[in-house]
Amino acid sequence: MPEILRIDGSEGEGGGQILRTALALSMIAGRPFEIVNLRAGRRKPGLRPQHLACVKASATVCSAEVAGAAIGSRTLRFAPGAVRPGTHRFDIRTAGSTSLVLHTLALPLALCGARSILTISGGTHVPFSPAFHYLARQWEPLMRRLGLEVELTLNRAGYYPEGGGEIRARIQPAASIKPLSLGPRGPLESLEGTSAVSGLPRSIAERQRRRARHRLEAEGLHAGIELRDLPSPGKGTFLLLLARHEGGGRGCWCALGALGKRAETVADEACDALLDFLATRGAVDKHAADQLLLPLALAAGPSQFPVPEVTTHLVTNARIIERFVDARIVIEGEPGREGTVAITPDPRLARSRTRR
Repeated sequence: MPEILRIDGSEGEGGGQILRTALALSMIAGRPFEIVNLRAGRRKPGLRPQHLACVKASATVCSAEVAGAAIGSRTLRFAPGAVRPGTHRFDIRTAGSTSLVLHTLALPLALCGARSILTISGGTHVPFSPAFHYLARQWEPLMRRLGLEVELTLNRAGYYPEGGGEIRARIQPAASIKPLSLGPRGPLESLEGTSAVSGLPRSIAERQRRRARHRLEAEGLHAGIELRDLPSPGKGTFLLLLARHEGGGRGCWCALGALGKRAETVADEACDALLDFLATRGAVDKHAADQLLLPLALAAGPSQFPVPEVTTHLVTNARIIERFVDARIVIEGEPGREGTVAITPDPRLARSRTRR
């Protein structure tokens, strides 16, 4: 077995992304790891339910040997076996993010040579994680551009604190990953969105849409925003905006409602994020930039793209990836400002995928 890789979970932004990236690359590269000071940078450090769900789900799909998999644990050892494609079902049992469990498993399953179907229950539209509609409208198309086919379905929405949502992902096998090269963002081609509610009056979704249209029209922008009522065991609301640009650039933002939060505030949050993005030369939004790093580190050629903001999350993720594989990720730009990302992938893993 390869030598165990030791990781300090307090590095950089010190959050759960370190764990998820480590789990995914451990499964792909067959490299065991030990992580200490798990989520040291968070108000409640250690494993929380959604992080534990990532660990248990990963262990299931690769028959891993695991130590330290418990709520509150700050140390984890993970030794992977071979990744097993197939049909898997995972229940977080809280409003923990289904999206983050999917992000942990999607790439290892896509690269293991056969189709898989995942059903994940928990939170689908919850704070501090990508909402399902962000995945469907932004992450899924970007992965398809890389040659990774992931078909997503929302069975029901799940909001904080009830959870109870469910997503389904059909993951096709990928022989290789295509590189991605994007220049500065071109002119805006289209602007669209979704204003949705679950278990609440449709008028809330209408208010979100009305406020967003008013804000955007004041900037000379026009968006087609659909209204949706989504089935859910709980109550919730969100507004998503998606901007597509010439040359392949695209940005997506999803603002969530909360108890006591006005519909107009939800719309303002999404519009502010969009307008901040449009004031930069970034080709993708800052969350998509972070999500692209891992697959592109295993691509069949070099990639590069400008980002609207160099975040601590982005830099930390890059450093963890480089610990596992011989990829080189160069991030230019000051923290909190615009920058560029250039990725030279691990040639051994790229060749091994191409030979399949």
